Amino acid sequence: MSRAQRNPNLRQELLEAGVHLLSEQGYHGTGIKEILDRVQVPKGSFYHYFSSKEGFTAEIIEDYTEDLLALMDRHLDQPRDSARETIRQMYGLMITEFERRGCIRGCLLGNLAAEIGAASQQCQQALQKGYRDWRERFVPLVEQGQRLGEFRDDIPASALTDIFWNHWEGGILRMKLEGQADLLRADLDWLLDRLMAPAP
Repeated sequence: MSRAQRNPNLRQELLEAGVHLLSEQGYHGTGIKEILDRVQVPKGSFYHYFSSKEGFTAEIIEDYTEDLLALMDRHLDQPRDSARETIRQMYGLMITEFERRGCIRGCLLGNLAAEIGAASQQCQQALQKGYRDWRERFVPLVEQGQRLGEFRDDIPASALTDIFWNHWEGGILRMKLEGQADLLRADLDWLLDRLMAPAP
């Protein structure tokens, strides 16, 4: 009996191995054999669950996005007096995780969007959905911050959300380049306390 039949968790193990390797090595730098070797299963086990590397990557994007949204939901479900501090806490936890992993992984969504972009329609659609789902949660948080006077209201919350995403992803690239997260943490504070703040 194959391990794929014996182990109901094998599919998730493959996805988790894929997240690690794609985050560190990228799409083109990661082969199916390397993923299988990490989980220690034969090649046939991969195709028992996934039709192709592209389909596998699209599912990884979906799983990664679900984890990101779950982190957001845990914070958003809690009572809060400050939208700004909620964002700072959420993204501060992400920075801590980046540091724990040596500042080499960054954001898988940003990594894959930059590497394969529109080259894979299946992956592009998964990336676009991940961004839309994140945005649907983030825009109301910014709107709350505007009502509380924490964020500027001369720019729509949707535009501030896009500015935040662009700045955050750029900061992650710099973190990976420099190999340390202090600048990303400083960028987050500058973004929340200066760029998005109301005019003095």
